[in-house]
Amino acid sequence: MSSKLEQVKLLLRGIRTDGERYRQLHNLLEEQRLCMIRRASDALIAVNADIERLYPLLSSNARLRRETLLSLGVTADDTGMQQVFSWLPTVQNTAARQAWQQLTASVTACKRYNEKNGELLTRQHVFVQAFLGFEPHFIYHP
Repeated sequence: MSSKLEQVKLLLRGIRTDGERYRQLHNLLEEQRLCMIRRASDALIAVNADIERLYPLLSSNARLRRETLLSLGVTADDTGMQQVFSWLPTVQNTAARQAWQQLTASVTACKRYNEKNGELLTRQHVFVQAFLGFEPHFIYHP
């Protein structure tokens, strides 16, 4: 097999792998939110550890995908991916495009969920600060 074919196969495997990992991340982010709402600190610590184990894997695959696209002579973006998909036979092309669309949708959903969790954490922090009396005194605010 040619090196180019191996690289394309690697790229497609990476998309499938990341698709599964982002589904896992989404589930963990949902669980993280519930733990924060319930104030289940021990469970939250465990969920956060699971999330932290996924991040380097996702980052590594993204880096590998970028390097592979560049080595294939295309841009390291959606346009480059679409170009690689155009090299595939019809059935594989359709499956690859669908997997890529699902992956990009999962990434967007995880990003949104993570932002919502961050907002929840911020609101909880503000509440706790006010509840415990750590708000700045009104004299120090204009």
